[in-house]
Amino acid sequence: MTIGALSFLYPWVLLGLAALPVIWWLLRVTPPQPRRTRFPALALLLGLQQKEETSAHTPLWLLLLRMLILSLLVVAFAGPVLNRGEPVEGDGPLAFIVDNGWAPAAPWGAR
Repeated sequence: MTIGALSFLYPWVLLGLAALPVIWWLLRVTPPQPRRTRFPALALLLGLQQKEETSAHTPLWLLLLRMLILSLLVVAFAGPVLNRGEPVEGDGPLAFIVDNGWAPAAPWGAR
């Protein structure tokens, strides 16, 4: 699959983006886990006031951040490649930039 100069090695992975609305719905419906606290003696509970309250829904900013991260992961797993397979045009000199470290040494004959 090619979008302009950007192509994907595994375009079928992009179908994972279709799951984003389902994940959005699950995160909106499922409330956060309740906190566990030890049950003190009954005498200590008489004057106890709850200072923190947990919301019934995930905050919108956190939900949007999670969706953005998930969509970026799906696109990353699809293997984006820039300018794949475009032929080199022109008659002028061509410069190659090659890493000559130890990592590309083994398949150097194929290059």
